[in-house]
Amino acid sequence: MYSEGIRDESIAKAFEFIYKGTVELRVEQVANVINLADMWQMDGLKKYCYSYLETECRQNRLVSHKNEEINDYFLVNFPKITKHERFLDMSADNVKRLLSSDHLQVSSEEQVFEGLSQWVKHDFTNRKNDLCSLLQCIRFPHCSIPFLLEEVTSLCCESVEGCQLLLDAIKWHAIPQKRCNLPLMNPKSRINNKQVLIIGGQRFAGSITIEAFNLKEKSWTHYHAMDMKYSEFSTAMFENNIFVFGGWNHKYGSLDKVYSFDLLTGELKHLSPMKVKRSWSTAAVVNGRIFIMGGYNYENKLETVEEYDYVKKSWKNVASMKIKRFGHASVVYKEQIYVFGGYDSRNYMNSVEVFNTKENQWKILSPMKWKRKSLAAVVVDDYIYCIGGFSDSSLNNVERYDPKSDTWTEVSDLPVKDFGRSAICHNRKIICFGGYYNRSIQEYDPAKDQWRIISEMSNIPYHYSAHVVDLNL
Repeated sequence: MYSEGIRDESIAKAFEFIYKGTVELRVEQVANVINLADMWQMDGLKKYCYSYLETECRQNRLVSHKNEEINDYFLVNFPKITKHERFLDMSADNVKRLLSSDHLQVSSEEQVFEGLSQWVKHDFTNRKNDLCSLLQCIRFPHCSIPFLLEEVTSLCCESVEGCQLLLDAIKWHAIPQKRCNLPLMNPKSRINNKQVLIIGGQRFAGSITIEAFNLKEKSWTHYHAMDMKYSEFSTAMFENNIFVFGGWNHKYGSLDKVYSFDLLTGELKHLSPMKVKRSWSTAAVVNGRIFIMGGYNYENKLETVEEYDYVKKSWKNVASMKIKRFGHASVVYKEQIYVFGGYDSRNYMNSVEVFNTKENQWKILSPMKWKRKSLAAVVVDDYIYCIGGFSDSSLNNVERYDPKSDTWTEVSDLPVKDFGRSAICHNRKIICFGGYYNRSIQEYDPAKDQWRIISEMSNIPYHYSAHVVDLNL
């Protein structure tokens, strides 16, 4: 397949087509030849391959256990193939195999439903009896309520079973406590469809936007815009919700406001405010408990920590940090919260402390070598990496912390100096996004101790957050 590189036999087939205008093919070769034709922009060869596939499809041999390579091609290129006869002529059993796969690569679960809808409507009279079993392949928890009501209703209501499936899907979204009673709802996301949500505003406009970065395709999608002119807030992901805590507004200064944004329904809720107004704080989730640490309220730097009760929708104070700080970084490792660096209005900091959430106690750890604020921190395997930041100037150095031995090791520098970054772990690698001055997206491979630039941000935001999500956005 394409991910494995272009095979020599595919190149040979391409040259054979150039010289003869025809080529002998086997089913297991076609996916690679099509990928090569895409790369070399050989439209004639692509059409020839598609014609071959259509012939194979009519014989009901396209997506079979004997032809796993073609099956992989369909999984990878599902949004494209649903528009062609080779998909529309599939048998119901093969369509079910395709739609049931965890490896179906789509940008949203709604694309899967749209593909099914096209297949059914292509020969509705003969296919309506298969509709109910095929609808059960759709992972409706990853479809929004507006989509369910506007797009899914007409097809589901063709049968009593379909109506019940639609009703269960709406219940899943509207009544979370009843989800255990909805056995046909599959909440599992498709594999390899993870995206990174970048939550933050333009550096100067300050409005909160959400952009989605597709990790596989290295592409950007505008996901949502919140009509709030805030910056310097902290965020957390919990129960398919993005929580936004505090921040700063040019009119009101530091804020105690709290919002949640439901990624499944698109609903924005105003929650109970924090006890203290905070900007430049950090947030962390440990076993369903949400903590907000430190920050600045443009009157005082803060060491206080608050915990949000998601069920009671209320706040309480927990043990304060040992050191007042803002512009720091925090991560969760083995049910403990680690806090790194920051600023105290006069000094950049290299201090580190850890919060034992069970014992409600903070402990000072070995300091970083470099003092830094506006840094990024991320956990990879059993290490914590502290990346870049600012200390009189932008930094590109990176340090690795070993929680087991409480020791630090310097690793390879970033390609670009900057601060205000955010970083995530994906496939045991670090992906670091942008910063105050640059748009580059950089990937670090701990096994090779190497950084490389892999893409660019869609804009240059400032003070944003990055979260990996399993939802099909």
